[in-house]
Amino acid sequence: MHHDPIRPGDALRRKADAELDAIESDPAFQRSPVMRRLLRFLVTETLAGRGDKLKSYAIAVEALGREPSFDPQTDSYPRVQVARLRKLLDAYYAHAAPVGDVQIRVPSGGYAVEFVGGAPAATEKIVKSKTGIAHYAIIGGAAFALLLAAIFFWRTDENVWRVRNFPTIYLAPVTALDVMQEQRAAAIDLTAGLSDGLDRFTAIDVVNAPSPAVDYRLDTTLRAVPGGTRINVMLTQLDTGRVVWSRSGLREVIEGRIFDVDELAATLSARLAQPAGVIHADGDQRNIDINTPYGCWLALRSYWQMMPPEDEPAVRACVMTWAAENPKSAMAHGARSWFLAQDALKLKGKARDDLLAQAHQEAQKAVNLQPNDPGAQYSLMRTALYLGRERQARAAADRVVFLNGNNPEFMSGVAMFKIMMGDADGEAVLRKALSLHANPPQWVQSGLFFAAVARDDGPAALAAAKELQAPAGTPLQHAMMAMALARSGRMAEARDHWAEAVEVDRQYAENPARIFDPLPLAPAIRERSLQWLMRAASAA
Repeated sequence: MHHDPIRPGDALRRKADAELDAIESDPAFQRSPVMRRLLRFLVTETLAGRGDKLKSYAIAVEALGREPSFDPQTDSYPRVQVARLRKLLDAYYAHAAPVGDVQIRVPSGGYAVEFVGGAPAATEKIVKSKTGIAHYAIIGGAAFALLLAAIFFWRTDENVWRVRNFPTIYLAPVTALDVMQEQRAAAIDLTAGLSDGLDRFTAIDVVNAPSPAVDYRLDTTLRAVPGGTRINVMLTQLDTGRVVWSRSGLREVIEGRIFDVDELAATLSARLAQPAGVIHADGDQRNIDINTPYGCWLALRSYWQMMPPEDEPAVRACVMTWAAENPKSAMAHGARSWFLAQDALKLKGKARDDLLAQAHQEAQKAVNLQPNDPGAQYSLMRTALYLGRERQARAAADRVVFLNGNNPEFMSGVAMFKIMMGDADGEAVLRKALSLHANPPQWVQSGLFFAAVARDDGPAALAAAKELQAPAGTPLQHAMMAMALARSGRMAEARDHWAEAVEVDRQYAENPARIFDPLPLAPAIRERSLQWLMRAASAA
């Protein structure tokens, strides 16, 4: 016999409708028709008893306007938008009380709406069918059994590589110190923007409430002053009460808004959470054990800056151990792919191709584990490009930009490869990354160098080559100096630098073009680079 699902009563439906109307009239939701449409769809489906059956495809096509050909296996757009909605609701209820004694929430792990009665801390959900109660009881029992098992194994055989020890940050709701409606709306928008921006950096965890396990607290206040809005930001380490970082600045009115909320959220998120940013710089001072995930990540991120040979063995060892001990860590497999690709680029022929294929498999494993990890997508882009799979490389590059366009490390790498592939937007992407970067690694200058080569700009190429040059530079670095000097007509200096490159490896004297073999240069850029280089080589 067919039984209809138990549906919520009219009283709840009226309360939910009133609360939905109140949320949709809020300025943050007024500025986002996509969020309003998505929220109403989720509420309607949940009230109709279909909430637990919602899938990414239905949300994408019916609520978000995607084409019927949408593939939820390769496109995380619905999950990203629901996560954004979840955080926007958190920001809304941080400043507003429910109008009808019911809050509309979208819990993590699903798409069904929950109608929560009373205060934000209330745990009793109003919508529950008898079947749902039994379902949750079963899940609860299973979860309790898993918890007991986890405690048992943790006590008897704890594996530090499977314990996530990355820093956690409590984002306190942004406070508007004045009663202006515009300022209150900006506070809600900035809270949501900071939550989304920080959450896109995979090496930190953002939480919604302070607790003894939280490392940092971020407080932000807004105050109206002559000329605009005064923004005060403070990051505090909770276990010591130490102020790690603080800033105060004036933001002016722009395009009818009291300040550019999106730009501020992006800038603050990048400044705090980027690998070279405030939080991880503080992590360096805390002497995190390299034989833990976060300690290994910190060591790897420091190594990427300058790549000193003496640091490589320890960093390589911890990465390989991390990937072996935690096969479900996308970050570990992405890092292992990077080292394998580095090794492959030192080889030639089939040996090089075989090791690159292995690095590509590691990157693909990382993406399969966490498609929304920009580091995993970056590793996939890099190996795909070196293997000549440009379509896959470009798709992965676009995913990195989509997932976190404010992560300057990954954006710098993506931009560098875009430039080498001859993509027109490569230099603009690199310039944006550098504008956000607290401490740009030296290797980004190679991107600026080849961007200058592409437009036949000798002075700009020489400036980038000088920034990249090191006392004991690689043959490629000396070749870049030789190319830029020769293009600028300084032939004697160009000849000297080319001689230094040849001194390291005599093969370049016989075939100068081989110095570009490790680089995935587009044919036009490679041809012009060789023209510049041959001026220096012929003068030697």
